Amino acid sequence: MDKTAIVTGGIRRLGRYISYYLADNGYNLALIYNSSSLQELAKTEQYLQQKNIRYKFYKCDVKDLDALKITINAIGKEFEKIDLLVNNSGIIRKVSFEELTPEVFDEVMNVNLRAVLFTSQFALPYLQKAEEPSIIVIASLGGLQNWTSYFPYSLSKTAVIKLTKLMAKGLAPKIRVNAIAPGTIIIEGEEAGTPGKSPIDKIPLKKYGNPEDITKAVDFLLNSKYVTGQVLPVEGGRTLN
Repeated sequence: MDKTAIVTGGIRRLGRYISYYLADNGYNLALIYNSSSLQELAKTEQYLQQKNIRYKFYKCDVKDLDALKITINAIGKEFEKIDLLVNNSGIIRKVSFEELTPEVFDEVMNVNLRAVLFTSQFALPYLQKAEEPSIIVIASLGGLQNWTSYFPYSLSKTAVIKLTKLMAKGLAPKIRVNAIAPGTIIIEGEEAGTPGKSPIDKIPLKKYGNPEDITKAVDFLLNSKYVTGQVLPVEGGRTLN
C-alpha cells in the first residue's frame, strides 16, 4: 500500500495515537505540529522509525493561513498525493459567555474551525489525486451538547460539525468527509491534560474512553466506503442523558 495521510496535531495526545494507528496500517505520514516539545517529537519518531513507512514532521501554526498553505503545498510536493486528511488540531478554553473576549473567541475559532476549513481546501488538489480520498474531522461531544462553561469551544465544535456536512455534500462523490465526536478520552500518563471530564455517573456505560476507542472509529470510517457526512459520537452514551 502506498497511501499518505496528513494528521494535524499528530505528534501528541490523541493525534499521536491516530498517527500510530495509521503507521501500523502502512500509511506514509505528514504530521503537522506547532507547540509539541522535543520530548514529544522524539517519542513519536521513535515509534514511527520501527515502521516501514515514510514520514515527515512539519512545524506550522495553523492559525497562520499563509504558513499553512505553504506547508500543505510542501507536503503535496513531497508525497504527491493525499489519501487521508485528519483534521485533529484543536484548542480548548474554559470561558463562559460572560467572560468571553474577542481575542479568545478569535483564537479558538481560528484553530478549531477556520484552520479545518482551509487545511481541507489547501489539501484539495492533492486529495483529488488519490483513488479513494477521505477527510476525517475530530469534533467533540461539546459540538453535540451545550457546554456553557466552554462557550467558544462548544460553539467552534458545533460549527465544525456543520462544516463536515457541507464539505461532504460539496466534495461528493470523489471525497468522503466524516467527523468523530469524542467524549471524555483518558490518555494514560496524561490524565491531567483531560479538560471537562464528564461525571462518570452521567455516562451510561459507566466508564471513560481511551485512544483505542478513537482509532477504532477512524478505522470504521476509513473502511466504510458508503458513509459520508456523518458524525460518529464516541462517548459511552453520554448524549443519551
